[in-house]
Amino acid sequence: MCCPAWLDTSIGNLQDQSVQEIWNGKKAQEIRRSILDGSFTYCNHSRCAFLQTVSGPVAKVEDVKDEDLHAVIEKELTILPYGPRQIICTYDKSCNLSCPSCRTKLIIERRNKKQILKIQDKIQNEAIQDAYYLHITGSGDPFGSPFFRKWLQTMKREDIPRVKIIHLQTNAQLWTPKMWGTIAKDIQHLIKNADISIDAANPETYAINRRGGSFERLLNNLEFISTLRKNGPLEWVGISMVVQENNFREMPDFVRLGKRFHFDTVYFSQLVNYGTYSEEEFRNRAIHFPTHSRYSEFLGILKDEIFHDPLVHLGNLTETMRRSDK
Repeated sequence: MCCPAWLDTSIGNLQDQSVQEIWNGKKAQEIRRSILDGSFTYCNHSRCAFLQTVSGPVAKVEDVKDEDLHAVIEKELTILPYGPRQIICTYDKSCNLSCPSCRTKLIIERRNKKQILKIQDKIQNEAIQDAYYLHITGSGDPFGSPFFRKWLQTMKREDIPRVKIIHLQTNAQLWTPKMWGTIAKDIQHLIKNADISIDAANPETYAINRRGGSFERLLNNLEFISTLRKNGPLEWVGISMVVQENNFREMPDFVRLGKRFHFDTVYFSQLVNYGTYSEEEFRNRAIHFPTHSRYSEFLGILKDEIFHDPLVHLGNLTETMRRSDK
């Protein structure tokens, strides 16, 4: 129902259950109830950027404009009369990079083809009817994955009738003019959002944090993507950095990188241990921990006026920023 690093509770398994069984299942109802009563019991407050900033899907009741959500709140519904409105596809870990914050080796799924296609088939046939937003992908790269890439290249408008926005989450290494040209024009026009994960502002750090990638290739592709933002169809482009011990000093330059290409958002977030680090190594890398030896230097970096630029979104580092202001 959300990013598992922020809401670490499964509501079901598409391998064994239908979308409807999961969508209005017992666990999904419990989570909705915790949102309706304002407790957000299942949410990780220290990691969720929306809870820290009261933004995005987290809002005051009086600020909710969606009529369907108003009805849900007023009637305290935990069983919804409609299907998912937003679908984030994270069922294939295939990626052309092997970033240390995410994985220990390069992953291109081949053995799990049957399971991946089974889930994708259920999304296409059971979940997407009411969806206006399709996000590809939160688990790898839309162009590095043979399954997501083929889906984008063979997608037909009539198969996703209500989808208004396709959001690409990518490292942009493979987002070239040639790759873009393999996607049908009517699908290109739906690709309005892009989130590009970079984690560095110079070639040396990029080579470490984006293992297998080229900073020069990235810059060339960002130039191309910036033309799609200027001329369409893109309406929003953000770049993101997972802040850690080896890149926190580059944060001001990372903001300048976003401004250089006239992108809409520069997003920063905490380092999370997804099992790729030992506890000791994670502690050494996680600069946002007050116990880190360079934490005070990190707070000093956050005092830079550049972080007050409207372009900047500090996400789940917002509370750390507040501490630096004191």
